[in-house]
Amino acid sequence: MLNTKIIQALEKDLSCNLARLKCLSLLISAVLRHRTVNLTILATTSDGKSCSNESRYRRFQDFFLNVSLCLSSVSRFILSRIPKPSTGFVLAMDRTNWQFGRKDINFLAIAIIAGKVSIPIIWKVLPAKTKRGNSNTAQRITLTKKLLKIIPAKDIKVLTMDREFVGKEWLSWLDNKGVGYVVRIKKNTLVGSFSALELATRRGRKSQRLQTVFGLELFFACKPMKKDGRTSHLLIISNRFTGKEALSLYSLRWGIERIFGHLKKKGFDLEATHMTNPAKLEKLFGILTMAFLLSFAWGCHLRSSEQKTSAATKRKSLFRLGLEDILNLADCHSKDSGHQSRLKEFLHWLNSTTFNSIFLV
Repeated sequence: MLNTKIIQALEKDLSCNLARLKCLSLLISAVLRHRTVNLTILATTSDGKSCSNESRYRRFQDFFLNVSLCLSSVSRFILSRIPKPSTGFVLAMDRTNWQFGRKDINFLAIAIIAGKVSIPIIWKVLPAKTKRGNSNTAQRITLTKKLLKIIPAKDIKVLTMDREFVGKEWLSWLDNKGVGYVVRIKKNTLVGSFSALELATRRGRKSQRLQTVFGLELFFACKPMKKDGRTSHLLIISNRFTGKEALSLYSLRWGIERIFGHLKKKGFDLEATHMTNPAKLEKLFGILTMAFLLSFAWGCHLRSSEQKTSAATKRKSLFRLGLEDILNLADCHSKDSGHQSRLKEFLHWLNSTTFNSIFLV
């Protein structure tokens, strides 16, 4: 039943034939059930047919090898389920990487911040020859162009970025496209006539005044960090935001660090894949993102409707809360009226056009 409802939810936005949608929905269901990307384990998930595990394994292999999954359609499906905040989306750009043998795998992603986590909306595997795994300006612009086809600049409140994502050409391009940003800089970055750290410790500095950074006129903001940290100050620049507002927006960036954790060791174990082909990896990342969205959004729904109020459930993350409840609903065949009522509610929710509880908790 879960597979069928996922198919119904996907077919509104994804341009795939029914056979491919069935395989995609089975992969999402299997990832939710087993919390792994190992195809051998995923193939043990029954789809209600009498086919063997080997047959399902070959189906999954064929899906990653031959099926052309439009990632823009996947992005639009994800975006359609996320309600737009009245002030616009807060986004974060970051990179995650791991090694498979001697092979370095690097993902560059942009995600929508949702509370303490984020939901990836666009992503790309960086070329193996990329210097130290870092993205360059051309790669960032290419990815952001794809983003702006899905989310127009007017619907973006801010794009938050870490110290890797700096440079005159890149920041000028964002400004010209009408994208507001807040980005962290290194302590030795020149801000006007001083290094960023030196300016941060000077008396009488004016955070509202424009400063010359990378040859651009930008706002500078800073605050002291914990003494046991690797740096004494948080140093950021922005083309729109000043002072405490800029610092507050930048703090939301940690949501993208958490989503990488949920997709990797703390959740679906993305690093366990033996895939190294970029097209296959990007397809797999999309599947995990959709599985995460369902788990997290259902957890938001449960928390906002106060259906789970015990001390134990309050300590759980929204992702874990939703995931565990989905597994319970999918695995349990109880005829108890309470269970049947919640199952009916979940199946109805799954096919809703927007998961409205995401920003309510």
